[in-house]
Amino acid sequence: MPDWMPTNGETVRRACGEDFDAVRVTADLAAPALAALGPGQGPVLANNTTKTWVFLVPPGSAPPGRWALGVRVMPRGAAIGIPPIGRTGGRDVHWAVPPGRGVTYVEDLKRILTGSLPPAAPARRAGRKASATTPDPRRAAAAVRPRPLSPTLLKVGALLLAGHSDTQIAKELSRSLTTVRAHVRQIGNLLNAPNPALKAAALLAGGHLPPPPVQMQAPGLVPVDLAVLRVLAGISRDAELPVALRPTSPFLDHVEGLRERCAARTDAHLIALATAWGLLPTLNSPASRREPQP
Repeated sequence: MPDWMPTNGETVRRACGEDFDAVRVTADLAAPALAALGPGQGPVLANNTTKTWVFLVPPGSAPPGRWALGVRVMPRGAAIGIPPIGRTGGRDVHWAVPPGRGVTYVEDLKRILTGSLPPAAPARRAGRKASATTPDPRRAAAAVRPRPLSPTLLKVGALLLAGHSDTQIAKELSRSLTTVRAHVRQIGNLLNAPNPALKAAALLAGGHLPPPPVQMQAPGLVPVDLAVLRVLAGISRDAELPVALRPTSPFLDHVEGLRERCAARTDAHLIALATAWGLLPTLNSPASRREPQP
């Protein structure tokens, strides 16, 4: 947990610009943006009374101002209410995504929020809470339309599929971390895949790369596990999931459990392993078919 989290069970006020920058987004834009970012994002606050969400990003990375209608970076010093870690629902401020899961990078968030997003209005008109795990079908496995990748991007993509972090990729390729992150973003831009799991799905579905070799047989997965994998890969919408998994936090917990059972280091690695095992047949392009190693 970050040290700016409250420890007494009460909501506390923290100033923007010190421990985090804050991007305030109207709820109708925030839900599909959260879906596009995928499971590896940083903390997100929601307030059902004001109908606004706040994405917390690294301090100093988001200059104050407006990005688009309904999107504003809060000024330095503005106070943000930070609830305790266990508050994940209710009408007032609560966690849509609690801290401790990952980091939201400003470049990805801005690209998603200022681009074309699927409207969240239909789910709201029907009286249902918009789910943060619903992927945009226009992004899903983005890529059945292959687009050429440079040899450098293919090297980065192969390491991404093998479960390497950005830091590990930088070390492996003797590149700076900034350069590697730029390459990873470029892969996402070329394949229309905003998060690591969708990048992996696009690399495999488009035939750009095969999955990494696997040394173990697929663990025994039940239908709900396979449904979670399909949603994570952007192959299907979260309507396929049990109702209990459609809020963001239970879905992410289930993904984390799948990573442990499949010995996957990252979400991208999990998608690559599932493809190698034949659990995601729509991603099995000719280049992605591999048999388990003895």
